[in-house]
Amino acid sequence: WSDQRASIVALQQEQSRDAARRTRQHSDEEKLAQCVAEAGLNAFGCVFVEMWAMTSDGTRLNRPAGGHWMDPSFAGSLPSEDFIDKAWELDRIAEDCPPGADLAGTVAEETNAGTRYVHWRQIRGMLADPFIQKGTSRRMERIFELGIGYVAAVPFSFQDHSGLVLYYSRSTADHEQLRAAANEKYLMSSTDVIGAVFAVRKAREECARRRKAMFKGAMTKVRKELLSSKQLGIAGIVMDQGVMTKLKELKAKEIAEMERADGCCAILAKKAFKVGQYAVKRVINSPRKWSGAKLHAMPQQSFSDCLFAFTGAFLTMLTILKVAKVFQAHEKFGFNGGWYSSTLCITYALTPAPVGQPRQIFAAHLWNMLVGMAIRLIPDGDVYDFMEGLGYGLPMMWKLSLACALGLSGQAYLGIIHPPATGLSMAFTSQSHLSWGTVAYVMLTDVILVAVSVLLANLSEKKQYPMFWLGLGWAGSGGTTGYIRKSVRKVQRGTLQLKDKVQTSYGTLGEAIRKSVRKPNQRPDWESSEQTPLSSGTNVKSDDLVV
Repeated sequence: WSDQRASIVALQQEQSRDAARRTRQHSDEEKLAQCVAEAGLNAFGCVFVEMWAMTSDGTRLNRPAGGHWMDPSFAGSLPSEDFIDKAWELDRIAEDCPPGADLAGTVAEETNAGTRYVHWRQIRGMLADPFIQKGTSRRMERIFELGIGYVAAVPFSFQDHSGLVLYYSRSTADHEQLRAAANEKYLMSSTDVIGAVFAVRKAREECARRRKAMFKGAMTKVRKELLSSKQLGIAGIVMDQGVMTKLKELKAKEIAEMERADGCCAILAKKAFKVGQYAVKRVINSPRKWSGAKLHAMPQQSFSDCLFAFTGAFLTMLTILKVAKVFQAHEKFGFNGGWYSSTLCITYALTPAPVGQPRQIFAAHLWNMLVGMAIRLIPDGDVYDFMEGLGYGLPMMWKLSLACALGLSGQAYLGIIHPPATGLSMAFTSQSHLSWGTVAYVMLTDVILVAVSVLLANLSEKKQYPMFWLGLGWAGSGGTTGYIRKSVRKVQRGTLQLKDKVQTSYGTLGEAIRKSVRKPNQRPDWESSEQTPLSSGTNVKSDDLVV
């Protein structure tokens, strides 16, 4: 028994030491750095990880201490010492950036903390987009120079903290493996862990302050008892049954007050206060953004580029107006060539911009025309605004506003943003003579515009148009053609699997039917004797049974 007791005591001591080691204080930077490093080390193809958090006023994105990790093998594999120094400098230094600017701010604006998906971007495409603010630090360019071509952004939102984690991969990485379901699931799970470790700091500090306040309150009560009683110390208070009972009653009273504070009305009041506090915070933070993010404006283009844009826009618009002249011979179609003036600005002055590519032009025009024709069906009662008449329906002013809002938000949701196209939704809403014939003519003019732009824009050494046609795939996986082939193979595999399941189901069903239906000349086993199981006390011959 003594030996068994000694082993139990030793085990308890070991557990106590283990618990003490686990509760050993670690800095917030160490905890966050460990989580970030583990996330990058186990993700497929990941060579660099950054965690960016939004500041409390909503004006900047900040990379906290410990919120970054670079794979040492990647840095060591770079071709020269200069590149290695640049890599470790990127890992060591990161300037704050406003939302919508630089790499972190751009992808943060494109992602939504409430959605659960991995947002992938090609850094090369972001550098070619003139609408993206690159920032003064040239961080995006320096990352691309190191051979990093893909970035995956996963947002997080815990308590009052929000941000995102960026996972960088080489330009030569297998994109299909990067976007595999298992890898994306791991990236989202790792982001949840990183976000929770970052967000728990504020709650932990609040708990520490609360424990400290409770300890001070307890010490105040004990001090009062020491002063009011004749006991000489804490030991005397502990031994005094009356004093201990009084302290217990005070403790029970405090607990009862806390329970009453957690009632239904109190909970609703707390939620309402929290919502109001959040709204006030947004209102207070708004003026802080009015001064801007102190970024540089878009640089001017060279004279040769402007001359080339002038020539291309002149010839293309001349072609469109020639076509419009033919269309205008039929008044019922109501075609207006001026709709394309803003499109030409993007095509020739901002050639690599994604919003000016063929897919955006065709899809955005079609979407806004359909929106306008649908909103036009709402009756307006021949009034422009409310209180201007007794008409029944939605006034024209409200219909136009609805068409504009629906056309814009639909483009953003479908990923087919082309700013000049939004005006078509209002035109088709207000002008009843615009019909399906106009839609056909607009689509035909789109074909002419894209064809002429391809012929003219590519004559320049500095321009390439288009940057993509459908933009469904990635360059590393064969582009749109590779995406279509992969989708066809996926559909074929799904069809074969469905066919096998249907055949298996039919086979199982047929076997069950064959077992349940007897042949006409087949007799059941129990009919082999003259007496049947149905005979209970009486003799029933099998010949008397009717099946």
